[in-house]
Amino acid sequence: MDNNNVGYKKNRPIILLIALAGMTAYLLPYFRYYYYDAYLAYFGINDMQMGILGSVYGALTLVGYCLGGWVADRAPLKVFVPGSLIVTGAAGLLLLLKPPFPIHVAIYALWGITTILTFWNPLMKVLRALSRAEEQARGYALFDMGRGILNFGSGLLIMAGFTAACRAVGDTMGMTGLIIFYDVEAIVVGVICYFALRNRLPDFSKEAKAKDSNFAKEVFGVLKMPTTWMLVIIMFTTYGVIITYNYVVPYCTAAFGMSAALAGIMGYAANGFRFVGCFIGGQLADRKGLSTMMLVDIALMALGVVGLLFTPQSMSFMWMLILSIALLCMFMYAAQALHYAIMEEGDYPLERMGAASFIITPLGYAAESIMPLYNGWCISSHEGVTGYRYIFVGFLVLLAIGFCACLAFRHFTKERRQELAKLRAAK
Repeated sequence: MDNNNVGYKKNRPIILLIALAGMTAYLLPYFRYYYYDAYLAYFGINDMQMGILGSVYGALTLVGYCLGGWVADRAPLKVFVPGSLIVTGAAGLLLLLKPPFPIHVAIYALWGITTILTFWNPLMKVLRALSRAEEQARGYALFDMGRGILNFGSGLLIMAGFTAACRAVGDTMGMTGLIIFYDVEAIVVGVICYFALRNRLPDFSKEAKAKDSNFAKEVFGVLKMPTTWMLVIIMFTTYGVIITYNYVVPYCTAAFGMSAALAGIMGYAANGFRFVGCFIGGQLADRKGLSTMMLVDIALMALGVVGLLFTPQSMSFMWMLILSIALLCMFMYAAQALHYAIMEEGDYPLERMGAASFIITPLGYAAESIMPLYNGWCISSHEGVTGYRYIFVGFLVLLAIGFCACLAFRHFTKERRQELAKLRAAK
């Protein structure tokens, strides 16, 4: 790869395009949740069948998280990342035929492959390749920040357009138009990504063949590294908080008597906090150190949770509640932006990043399967505000474990952190 194509500043437009791709890939598999009743009516399916679609997609994503690392190290990324988008959009066109339910299920199974197995880990490796070693935090932060803003802004516009279309031409035509829009967007973004990436990425698959590397041996090598298990813990604990954040909104309603509208506004404000957190976190992490910023992120997340727990239940203390939510939200997203960037301090070579993510991604993201069970137990076993408080205490336990894991990670990466510090000083 030409060194002129490397660097965060030169590749910012490409990173934003990757952020658009990272948003677009998941519109089709998940839009059924945002238009639930309209989706049921359009396809003539019931709630049980809707659940089956989600379960099939979820099962394939678990497989994808496990095997996606192999794809990242062994497949031509400039083909697989755009190709995954194109296939996702093309498969979505079949929905316009209102196919029999088994075909409907097969489409969601295919999406489980094209949005995770051949897409997510390869996409993370593309992002790492677009920035230099000392710029990783800004690259991943820009991606996460851009994806959040695009998702929020486009979601509002698409919802407004769908509502207007349903009023003008009816619900059926409105849903047809919505599906066509999502399909075409995925295909077009995929084509644009191909032309944007084709001359900017090395062919890792050819490099692996030239070196006669063995993926299984690389994975076993990664398994022996203590940093791998520290990264798993850091990802699991911080992501466990992130996916449970949605309980903050009903807590505000139950504990402070907020109206549903005001609580909803608090939920949407998360997107603004996400922008600020990613921007600040990305800039500081590349200047002060990736794991240093992760420690700060976890500590400030914990401070925000403590604020939620101890803010007096009175509207007079609304300022304290908002400050606590802002702290939690800003720095949980700042931490999320570092999940893959921090691998640079672990000294995982770019060409072997897939072997590392083969282990780290499925175990770290396992929080998405485990935390809902804990949260459900808290709410069902303890009435009212008490159930939410148990959830937030669980946050603090997770963050304490994550903080300790980050300290251990820093112990194992002292030499690599010194090398990166010299690179930053030279810049």
